[in-house]
Amino acid sequence: MTAATEPDSPSSCRVDADPLAASMGYQQESPSLPRQVEPSSKKTKTSSSRAGGARHSVTLALVICIFVASYSLLDIDDLLLRVQTSLGHIPSPTAQTQQLGATISASTALATAQCQGGMQRNSSTYREGPDNQQLADEDDDSAACVGRRIYIYKLPPQFNQKLIENCENQQGWARMCYDLSNQGLGVPFDVPESDPLAHLLVPTSAWYKTSQFSLELLFHERLKRYPCLTENPDRATMSYIPFYSALDLTPKLFEASVAVRDQLSERLVGWLQSNSHWEKSRGNKHVMVLGRIVWDYVRPEKASQPGSWGNALVSLPEFWNVTKISIERNPWESEQMAVPYPTSFHPSSDAEMVAWQSTIRTAQRDKLVVFVGSPRHNKVPGTELRYELVRQCSSTNPSENNNNNNTTSQVSAGYQNSRCTMVLCNVVKCAHNPQAPIRAFLESIFCLQPPGDSATRKSLFDCLLAGAIPVLFDNMTAAQQYQWHLPRDTASYAITIDPKQVVAGELDVANKLLEVPKEVIATMQATIIDMLPRLIYKKPGPKLFEKSLTSSKDAFDHTIDRLLQKFHAHETM
Repeated sequence: MTAATEPDSPSSCRVDADPLAASMGYQQESPSLPRQVEPSSKKTKTSSSRAGGARHSVTLALVICIFVASYSLLDIDDLLLRVQTSLGHIPSPTAQTQQLGATISASTALATAQCQGGMQRNSSTYREGPDNQQLADEDDDSAACVGRRIYIYKLPPQFNQKLIENCENQQGWARMCYDLSNQGLGVPFDVPESDPLAHLLVPTSAWYKTSQFSLELLFHERLKRYPCLTENPDRATMSYIPFYSALDLTPKLFEASVAVRDQLSERLVGWLQSNSHWEKSRGNKHVMVLGRIVWDYVRPEKASQPGSWGNALVSLPEFWNVTKISIERNPWESEQMAVPYPTSFHPSSDAEMVAWQSTIRTAQRDKLVVFVGSPRHNKVPGTELRYELVRQCSSTNPSENNNNNNTTSQVSAGYQNSRCTMVLCNVVKCAHNPQAPIRAFLESIFCLQPPGDSATRKSLFDCLLAGAIPVLFDNMTAAQQYQWHLPRDTASYAITIDPKQVVAGELDVANKLLEVPKEVIATMQATIIDMLPRLIYKKPGPKLFEKSLTSSKDAFDHTIDRLLQKFHAHETM
């Protein structure tokens, strides 16, 4: 997912006559730099001084290069050791000499390899970025990056990388290490060759068991490869805070102590307040990605009783101006925006995307409607709709839909009738076996999307990914959430049903769906297929920005475009 590679620099790796430069394998002078021509009358008089000055300049440059290269090879412990050495804790001359020699050798080898590999660039045009990308330099005002520069805070690893490294045995997230593997994509699918589904999920390299909580990693990995990154925050249109809040909060959700749940968020505030760019901006034109629904982060800051849910990250006044991106937002907060849940499909080229669109366009859908999820008991407030839908789907005869006595045994057995299919995730474990929901969605025309623990569902995007038409019961599920990614006209891609009629037993959902004309179904399916690219997240990889492979924009690209438009509009006001 790196930017397109620039052609190799024409500069050679010639080693000049300077003894120090020659001994280290560096070039004394770049042939691309013009020489100054002295007047002939002064040539003899000044040639010696000019040669000496040039040699001294090259030597100084080489020393700086060695220092920078050596510094990049050191970790913090080595750096502290060198500080101690400067304060008088001096190792033996032999050890010191060996250490310095090893550092210089490593630095020289690195510089020589880079030169021989054609990685040196004209310093006024290119600099090395994350993952050895070539990124536009601060002096490069190319049209492609005007108004699109992004600055990424270099947070201490405790706020991101350490959370990944400490994934083992996390309470509340047993498969955390598996879910965070492959840059947040998760574990690849393992569908047997004998399974007919294996011939539909092509290429298999694009399919992963992606966690719904992996959004922070997916965005960060893509932003690392963004072609218009800047090291100068003053030139950035947008600043990104790479804090993996979901990785921090999920294992602590049921921790009784709210201080424990809030600890890392408060440390982040302290770190940011020591940063001059943050202090100057006060969070304006800043973005933070939240891997969970926003309601997990809005506990009032002063609500410290043990029964309070989640942490107070979004409630902290220091973050009020920061734009929060999450899988579910509070639609009454202007600084929050929802983006699609991650699905299992992560293509690395337009060809893979087009191939999948062709697959769902020609899928044999012999089931009317499917429900994928866990059943709920009707005694729990807010779950009556899901309970009734599961009961209707369990009934062998539509006339039995008002009989509640036959539901328990049928649901526990995963019973299905001729019109409605169910994949019960409390039995199938859908998060670990996402191929089961995908198979069911591919076989069905419609998919039921009742609210669950919250209004939104990952299942909505799994359903759309497979080309099924969602049946919605709440505007908060889609229309008021994903305004940057879904069509404004919900009726163009979904059926909306009044939940009160269903709960009251006044409406049979399957009968209602049978009334939808075939031409309307065909139009909705075409709309879903066309909008699919902007609902999925491409695989981070070295070819992501090569237009010959991926000219279409995915959910990440659309999100970045809208954020930059928003912040650029604020600049011009």
